[in-house]
Amino acid sequence: MPSIRVNNMTFDRIEAIIFDKDGTLEDSQEFLRKLGQVRSRLVDAQIPGIGEPLLMAFGIENDTLDPTGLMATGTRQENEIATAAYIAETGRGWIESKNIAQKAFIEAENSFKNHPPSPLFVGSLEVLKSLYEGGIKLGILSAATTEQVQAFVTRHK
Repeated sequence: MPSIRVNNMTFDRIEAIIFDKDGTLEDSQEFLRKLGQVRSRLVDAQIPGIGEPLLMAFGIENDTLDPTGLMATGTRQENEIATAAYIAETGRGWIESKNIAQKAFIEAENSFKNHPPSPLFVGSLEVLKSLYEGGIKLGILSAATTEQVQAFVTRHK
């Protein structure tokens, strides 16, 4: 079985490596930031004043995305629930709040349908090829949908 050396550490008998897609293989920071900003603006258009708190909840500040924030680490569902909670805090009922969040998320996603895909991080493809050629099984674990991960794999071969 192969060994992998990272800096001064050697990992022996490696059978497989599982990678995260967004933020590890794919440089999706710009896309996630823009998506969060659009979601926030769409909700703010219906409920003025909620946009800035939502951006902070998403982990977006001064046009930067916190890699440990909700947009970067949370699932779509977690982001939608957090958004609905912020909406509910304005006095709306939970069902109405969820509906407003869901509609804003769908509209935001539709506005990015023709957006070019995020690029791979420089060197990612070469590392993956090297690992594969070394006999290591590779996998992707992601909060993205199965279809999104399959499209990513197909796009980048």
